[in-house]
Amino acid sequence: MSYIYKTGRIELYEQIKRHAGYIHGRVLDVGAGTFPRYQNFFTCSEYVRMNMEPGSNTDVVGRVEDIPFPDGSFDSIVCTQVLGDVYELQKAFNEFYRVLRPRGVILVTESLFDPLHDEPTDYWRFTPHSLRRLAEDARFIVKVLECRGGYHGLMAQLQARYWIGYLNAHERWFARIFSRLLKMRGDFARMRDRADTSSANASFTHGYLLIASK
Repeated sequence: MSYIYKTGRIELYEQIKRHAGYIHGRVLDVGAGTFPRYQNFFTCSEYVRMNMEPGSNTDVVGRVEDIPFPDGSFDSIVCTQVLGDVYELQKAFNEFYRVLRPRGVILVTESLFDPLHDEPTDYWRFTPHSLRRLAEDARFIVKVLECRGGYHGLMAQLQARYWIGYLNAHERWFARIFSRLLKMRGDFARMRDRADTSSANASFTHGYLLIASK
């Protein structure tokens, strides 16, 4: 499967890297995925990768609603683009709080606009208000709640994902050429987002990053 450029993916990486300084000590990556994504962004003493299934990028198998560690096991938790597939969201945030040490930090990212994926467990999209409420109801103190991209980048992302799916582009001979074209379109869209400071632009976003402390 060939890599194909998407504005949302680039903006997600940039956003996490920009806030990586909050993550420290012993870190739990909840829903780490199948390959290292953000680990190199963080300065930490230990990085523990948790997934629902065993694999080469998994240190421990577990579910976010029932994290298999004792109370106060971690200094930081990273959970990126996972919670949309978790039905019992408040349980997840309560578990984050439980396994963190005092003054521990969570870094969560999620989507506001996204096509259906990972069906039938694709349950939620998130506003800043829902993320704040979930964190505060679990007794967290919100430190950062930031949108990711604007209208122009979002439209470029949605169009790219439509055509990638429609053409099955990841598996086609023209994948690299297609990726370059999408990058040109995406870079222009992101430039327009930087120039567009309107509230209308800010209300259309890929999603949000939440950082909160215990």
